Amino acid sequence: MRRSEGFLIFSLALTGALFVIYRSPPILYFGLLYAMVVAFSRERLEKKPINLSASTITGVLLIVASPVFLLVRFGEYPSPATFQAFVLVGTSLVLFRPRSTVGPNLIAAAEALLAMSSRSDFVDAMVARTSDIFVDATSHLVRGLIYLFDVPITMNGNVAVIRNSVVIIGSGCSGLDAFVLYLLASLLLIYLRKSRGREAALLLLGALGIIPLNAVRIFTLLVIGYHSGISFLELFHSHLGDLMFIVYVFAYWWWVLKKKGKTSAPAEEPQEAEENN
Repeated sequence: MRRSEGFLIFSLALTGALFVIYRSPPILYFGLLYAMVVAFSRERLEKKPINLSASTITGVLLIVASPVFLLVRFGEYPSPATFQAFVLVGTSLVLFRPRSTVGPNLIAAAEALLAMSSRSDFVDAMVARTSDIFVDATSHLVRGLIYLFDVPITMNGNVAVIRNSVVIIGSGCSGLDAFVLYLLASLLLIYLRKSRGREAALLLLGALGIIPLNAVRIFTLLVIGYHSGISFLELFHSHLGDLMFIVYVFAYWWWVLKKKGKTSAPAEEPQEAEENN
């Protein structure tokens, strides 16, 4: 097995383990994004001898320091996302030349920066205000779906009443984290493909689909709760959104890239005809 392939498997395994333990969507999203960049650039990863170079020592120090973010509280909670970022960056510095891992490590740096900055009062207030906007938009769409399909669920504002239970659409259900991650992933894809014009615009516009997608997710959960009980709603709550997000992103990207391929194909035909003449 090549070293780059082993590192890709390691990054996926670490992401999966942390998500199972902490159930944090940002950990899953950033981990998958990191692994995706490694997969795209694995041919460019330059392995190096494991010796006492400056990058190796830095990598080891990052790995050794990483458990601190699981054991010590930064604000109200520890920071497993920062732990994940430190481990991935540290391991990459030990195994590969630093210049060849800039792409994936920028993702890890963004993850650590967002995780730490979210603990500041200013950033927390800005995120809360933006999240409220997403909650209002999502709640409005969910109410529309309830009326459209005539489901006997009462909804007032962001509060839904299912039989004798109350479900609140809070900041954790706003879809803001998926929206931001989609933008980051799209910008990365645009950079890797050197997309311009129409393709870049379509990739970025796909972020707007996250809001109705999240509304469909919540509506589906409410219907499950109505027909099968709140326990089933809670069972599907943690994973349904992640699955829908991943399917949406790759389906939409496939459609955009396929559309680009179709529109660019006819432009090549005249050139081929000229060559044949």
